Amino acid sequence: MVMMMMRSLLRNSFLAAASMSAVSFMACAQDTSTQTGLTGLKCNALTGAEQVLSENDETYLIFGEIHGTREAPRAFGEIICEAAKQGPIVVGIERPANLTRAMQTFVDSDGSDDARFNLLRGFFDGTDWGLSSQAFLDLFVRMQELKAHGADIRMIGFTSTRIVGEGSQTPYEKALAGELQRASARNPGARILVLVGNLHARLESYPELGDRPGFDPMAMHLPEGEVLSFNIAHTGGTAHMCGAEGCGPLPVDDKSRPYEDGLMLTDRDSRYNGIWNIGPVTASPPVGKRY
Repeated sequence: MVMMMMRSLLRNSFLAAASMSAVSFMACAQDTSTQTGLTGLKCNALTGAEQVLSENDETYLIFGEIHGTREAPRAFGEIICEAAKQGPIVVGIERPANLTRAMQTFVDSDGSDDARFNLLRGFFDGTDWGLSSQAFLDLFVRMQELKAHGADIRMIGFTSTRIVGEGSQTPYEKALAGELQRASARNPGARILVLVGNLHARLESYPELGDRPGFDPMAMHLPEGEVLSFNIAHTGGTAHMCGAEGCGPLPVDDKSRPYEDGLMLTDRDSRYNGIWNIGPVTASPPVGKRY
């Protein structure tokens, strides 16, 4: 009886932390009662997303982000919505491969409280970094909604257990790319859309830094000619990060230019094929924490 009561209390606390996700995305979900087919999906993607997706057929679309914002996972979810109109999608999340099942089980579910509770227990670890945030919970809710409306979405965690150590990080980055390539082989014809820290999305080697050797990032190990990599741009705000005084919402500087808007290809930065400008950013706390 005591164990049942403890489980009930734990379940209710998790669901209370997740309640905002259901509300935040109900407005984005379409009413399918009078619509049929994926062309009827209602998306709120960045300006230019539809054009980029329709005019380019590369397999791997890599979206480099800064962890800890509300806006990056939200914008990524709407780009997936737009991409799903064109065909099957594999969604790569920068977490270990052993969490793939928890993600996929939720996306395939009916989105019920029990399904969400199992996702919270199986995926979120409460740590102070952006991949265990409320924004990522909201992203999974959005994926479940899209799947329920007919989108062909497969989830994959792709980080490696390989220890970087004091040597080059290149073997670790190569392992990340290998997981994505195996996912592509298992899902022929699907596009692979990946949300990852923008360092991994670079198409040029990362330079030596002090005693730390340089390395070739993940995107460089994917098949040549099959990759489009986008660096994040934003107009400043806050992100949930850890600094000398602890973890919480910390200011981030403007990383965009006045004429930039939305998703676009550009040759202004040889390290990436383009940018995705998500506008002002706000910190997203870890699930279970509130500021």
